[in-house]
Amino acid sequence: MGEHSPLGARGADHILRRSMAKPARIYRIYRAIRDNAAELQDFIQAMGQKSGTVSILCAGDPLKPLKRWGEEMGELCGVLDGTHDDSYLMEAQQTFYWASLYGALKGADWDGIGFEQARIDASAIDGTESLRAAVDRLVAMGTEAPPAKLFLCWQAGDRIYRRSTPPDKQWSVEQILESDYQEMCKKTYLEPLLRMVRD
Repeated sequence: MGEHSPLGARGADHILRRSMAKPARIYRIYRAIRDNAAELQDFIQAMGQKSGTVSILCAGDPLKPLKRWGEEMGELCGVLDGTHDDSYLMEAQQTFYWASLYGALKGADWDGIGFEQARIDASAIDGTESLRAAVDRLVAMGTEAPPAKLFLCWQAGDRIYRRSTPPDKQWSVEQILESDYQEMCKKTYLEPLLRMVRD
């Protein structure tokens, strides 16, 4: 999906579906997958299928998603400063995904993430150079890195994006996460969890 205006053509149906991809819900779905990872893994294997997400959450090692988050945050910074040729939409979705997997494996609940407060605190990270440095420090901490700090960095990137992008060209947070939610909806083994986690 390209970086075109989020307004207009997608219509009312998209706006209604978009509300299903709120950050709290997406994160809580990943927590629920983590809490049921072993059972899901058995079910998926019995179907002759594979799920990278379930495998990571079943393995229980938070270091892999932390490292991948760091790599993707580097690319997101590159998008923001013009040194990486990809869409902000994709990189923002990927960094939220890896931060969510890390947080889920660390057992962090959504309230402990402090997502809305993180947007306020993110003002201390001014520009992509400062953001890269903050990301590098967290990755260097390994599994001692607090999950909330990963989302603080995500919010810092989002603030930079919104300062540098005209309002009518911006993607909302829900729109950024929509593609991830739609991928979840395609997986029949997640249907019970999607019904259970409503907000």
